[in-house]
Amino acid sequence: MRKLIPILVITFLVYLIVAYLSTPVANFDAQSYKQIGELTLKGISIYPDPAISRHPYLPLFLYLEAGALFLSRIVRIPQTLILKCFFSLFHLLSVYIIYHLSRKNTKTTLLYALNPVSLLIIAFHGQFDIIPLFLILSSILLLRKKKFTAVMTSLGLAVTLKTWPILFIVPFLKRIPKKYWAWFFAPPFVFFLLYSVFFHASFFSIARVLLVYQGVGGIWGLGKLLSFISTSKIFLFCYKMLFVTGMLVYSFKQKKKLIVEELFELIFLFFIFTPGFGIQWFLWLIPFFFLTKKPMVFSLFVPIIITLGVVYISWIYPHVISKNAISLIFLGTFCIFLIYRLYLFFIMKYRKYM
Repeated sequence: MRKLIPILVITFLVYLIVAYLSTPVANFDAQSYKQIGELTLKGISIYPDPAISRHPYLPLFLYLEAGALFLSRIVRIPQTLILKCFFSLFHLLSVYIIYHLSRKNTKTTLLYALNPVSLLIIAFHGQFDIIPLFLILSSILLLRKKKFTAVMTSLGLAVTLKTWPILFIVPFLKRIPKKYWAWFFAPPFVFFLLYSVFFHASFFSIARVLLVYQGVGGIWGLGKLLSFISTSKIFLFCYKMLFVTGMLVYSFKQKKKLIVEELFELIFLFFIFTPGFGIQWFLWLIPFFFLTKKPMVFSLFVPIIITLGVVYISWIYPHVISKNAISLIFLGTFCIFLIYRLYLFFIMKYRKYM
């Protein structure tokens, strides 16, 4: 543990500096945090609008948005900076989990702690994916200790914060007795009930938001291809349902010994077949790069960093980088992901027959 403390201190200082320097940079998410926070403080329901575009999740994170906005008015510190510091603390918690999952490997822990992808998404962008990601990583550690109730509750909290991690719960279900599964539903049910009572939101207004959400469509991989075929909402919804069903069925059929291997496979396939996209989703891959250490996997840092860099530069200098240039970058990164997945497939086949 003594070796871990300097890593945590250095990491937090780096994140704090980047968070502070990037505070003036405006982005859609920062605007959403403020808008949702204001409505929540006023006791106004955000479902279905503006939640459908500003907060397409179950009612949990909105309390953090409101709390950060309330605190910012007292201490006169921007809401975004408060949230970025809060997200950075969760990154430190995820570093602690990686330390234990990597069998206290300080080199792996240090490289994960200071990796540029997490730094950009958490401290510069200010995305809160690190919180559900931490809960997923915690669930892996808790699973090792056979604390099944805690695992399912942690997964339930992760899905309450961001719905799409539900695609990754099957590897846990296969390793946990069925009598513990009900704990997964406790967090979403409790927070939904509380919000319904105090904000007078109906079940259908919240469910509608969750069903429609798919990230930004038509900008990444198959989602881009689908946009050329049809822009019909029904068509895209049908593909989304097919995609979710396919992911869950494949999850049940996977037979890997280590859960981190299964999760890496699922998250990577998610990037290949997802109809929507969000650049913050790259964050979910990073801990599994370090935990699985697949052949050539760290080479993927290059296209990811380039993609993030181009997008974030376009925020600061919107007239320097065109939308067509960003589309080309997305296409190139997707192609690299696809090639790498095929590379892993043939490597595994080769080893099987050796």
